[in-house]
Amino acid sequence: MKKITITVAAGLLALIGFIYFLYQDRSGRGVDIEFSAPEEIILGIPFDLDVNLINSSGSALKEARLFLTLPDGLAFVGSPASKNADFKELKNLADGSLNQQTFRLIATKDENSSKSIGVQLTYLSEALSSRFEKIENFEIQIGDPGLDLKIAVPEKINSSEEFPIEIFYKNISEIDFADLKLKLDYPLTFNFIKSSLKPDIGNNVWILGGLRKGSEMKFTINGSLIGPTDAVFDLKAVIESNLLGQNYPIVAETAALTLTSSPLSLSISLNGDPDYSAKSGEDLNYSINYSNNTDKTFNNVVIKAQLIGAMYDLNSLSAQGSFRSSDNTIIWDASNRPDLSSFEAGASGSVNFKLKVKNDYPIKRLSDKNFILKLAGRIESGKSVGLSSLETKVSGKVEIDVKGYFRDAASGILNDGPLPPKVGQATNFTIHLVLKNFGSDIKNLEVRTRLADNVKFVSLAKNNSDSSPIYDESRNEIVWNIAKMPANLGVLSGPLEAIAQVEAKPVVDDVGKYMKLTNDAALRAIDEFTGLEITAIDSGLTTALPDDPTVGQSGIVVQ
Repeated sequence: MKKITITVAAGLLALIGFIYFLYQDRSGRGVDIEFSAPEEIILGIPFDLDVNLINSSGSALKEARLFLTLPDGLAFVGSPASKNADFKELKNLADGSLNQQTFRLIATKDENSSKSIGVQLTYLSEALSSRFEKIENFEIQIGDPGLDLKIAVPEKINSSEEFPIEIFYKNISEIDFADLKLKLDYPLTFNFIKSSLKPDIGNNVWILGGLRKGSEMKFTINGSLIGPTDAVFDLKAVIESNLLGQNYPIVAETAALTLTSSPLSLSISLNGDPDYSAKSGEDLNYSINYSNNTDKTFNNVVIKAQLIGAMYDLNSLSAQGSFRSSDNTIIWDASNRPDLSSFEAGASGSVNFKLKVKNDYPIKRLSDKNFILKLAGRIESGKSVGLSSLETKVSGKVEIDVKGYFRDAASGILNDGPLPPKVGQATNFTIHLVLKNFGSDIKNLEVRTRLADNVKFVSLAKNNSDSSPIYDESRNEIVWNIAKMPANLGVLSGPLEAIAQVEAKPVVDDVGKYMKLTNDAALRAIDEFTGLEITAIDSGLTTALPDDPTVGQSGIVVQ
């Protein structure tokens, strides 16, 4: 009887759920959402999106709310361009009623594209107290901008020489624009000289005001640009319209500024390798070649080389130029290079200097990694300027420290056997492999250390990494492979450490000496920043055990 009752109850619940589903489906199908908008939206011109709600569900809808969600590139007029959602409280929708809601929108980017607007209607049915929802999407087509914007620049530009930029804009829409603003984003090394239309803010913002349909305007900017030969810089322009106190972009344009060879040019090389990567403590030999690429003579030429990077060892600098410590710049001019007082047409020359990479990495935070040495070169005479730079990656460094102990209370390990070690008797020792990583992430790390004769592996006692060392019995070798080790592990935090217990049994030849426990430990890995192989070695251990202060002379083997 109890089983039948449970079955009937389950059936009733399923029936109620099915009826609810049918009602919800019927209720949702009884509410229609229709949209009305221009066939094609002109970018930068406001438009109305009408959302029509038709209730044919057979009952009144209560507490109705309409939500509108916009994709990137559409905005609500009068609201910040970042706002992408809005809603309206509709209260009640009577059965058979039509309700129209209008949203004032504007397209701000992505000309000639399609965008989807999401609409969600939620409500309570008069027949049931549950909340229902209806979701629809509406596709609109974004056409061309209402303004035509063009930037005309020379095909090739000489570094440091003046050149013109022509800005042209035209209203190609069927409405008049008001409150327009033009903003230019210059390259960092651009020098503004003048403009036929005076800027209103700084040297890159013009308040254009209104522009009637069909009207056009243009003006010219003159400036210069400094950079290396064949460098390409972007000049960006955008025109915005102010509507109800908010600025919306109407049209944007980008022009490429391409530099030809400078009248004065530089090239920099380091250790004779254009792709050189440095290591801590290494010697750096820089060569700066300079040329006069014109048919005229330059007077009082100045060459500057600024050293940028925390890994330069400035105390080791050796250069014929003068050094300005305020900004770490080496300067060559007529006072230390007489040939720079008059630099003839087509001539060339070079200056050189040396210094070292620091031995120690300036690490104060875990994020202090991937160090770069940058040399920023500059040659100038009057208004003629040439630039060049070279960036060099500094490889990281891994240290391995092999330690040995007889009394190892700190690790909680008890080593048995006589001390001093006795011929023919076994004594336990613990071997610690300690790893520290400086300056960059490393991968494919491998550590190998071979146990000495008459020393055998007992067990792996402890390990704080995800990868444990293994014992290669055929080679009597401890091998530790680690897939990846983050930068600065062991520098600002605890190192990686593995502890193995071994057993040593001295022979007669060991009497009166410290017995050898391990051969040299060798480490190799790949630096992820530079791609270079990193290696390190630590000398093998004997029963002298310098890291165990309790041993001393008692590590000498006795008969």
